[in-house]
Amino acid sequence: MLAMERSKSGLSPLLAILIGLVITIVAGILLAQLYFSYAATISTRPAANVEYIDLVYRGDGSGILVVNVKNMGNIRINNLEIKDGKISCEDIRGVPTPSGGVASMACTVGGISLGGNVVATLIVTFEDGSSQAYPIAARARAP
Repeated sequence: MLAMERSKSGLSPLLAILIGLVITIVAGILLAQLYFSYAATISTRPAANVEYIDLVYRGDGSGILVVNVKNMGNIRINNLEIKDGKISCEDIRGVPTPSGGVASMACTVGGISLGGNVVATLIVTFEDGSSQAYPIAARARAP
């Protein structure tokens, strides 16, 4: 009888299992990355950052306080307000502020002197009704 030779034209079972395992792990990592980026996008995060504060003394016992606030979250900023009896804010720009945008406010400060400090609380109100308080401080400088 003729001896038949076995053909070795396939993957060994061990190699096939290893390739399948690698493909499964890579697919799992890709799906996890996709899920976490999607979950971060749909979650609401009200967050702001006070980027700039300046107080310029006008020479008559008052000064101009300028505050810039950047929206670091994904909910729009609806209002900026400073809680202090000596500070009156009339000029608020850039509100409502979308994500990544900057809002600014110019305020009149009474009862200060050159080199004097102003300490107050900035209240940032977001579109969802939440608000956050940020302490601010500035020293009056010459123009």
